[in-house]
Amino acid sequence: MAGKVVLEELLTELIACRGAFILENAHGSMELRGDDLYLSPTEEWITVYHEGASSPESQSHLHLRRAMLRSARIAREPEETPHLQFFQTPEPSGESTLVWYFPSFYDYRNGKADVPENRKIYDAFVDAHGTEFAIVG
Repeated sequence: MAGKVVLEELLTELIACRGAFILENAHGSMELRGDDLYLSPTEEWITVYHEGASSPESQSHLHLRRAMLRSARIAREPEETPHLQFFQTPEPSGESTLVWYFPSFYDYRNGKADVPENRKIYDAFVDAHGTEFAIVG
């Protein structure tokens, strides 16, 4: 059963995990990551900015329309880092257009060595919040 969560609160938790947002569509994808991300919410939008930018719009950022993100679930594939898929439907189904990747479980520069501290970040998130979300508010 999906736990109910407020989108802004979920995004705040995810940003604290130091992962990456991936926005995908038929034309391509865009990745936004950084240790300095923060949210700027309005009634219809939540924008993800870099704190270190000289002005909010001067560096890559992400505008998310609140009404378009209605559910989410964690996807796990063997030998891959888990990711949280966001959906426009009340139940997580179909194609996701926004994905949050947790910090990589693997150090690819070191022969795909395991990164235990990143697994702990993921495990703590799942223990606290679960793996499926009904987005409210």
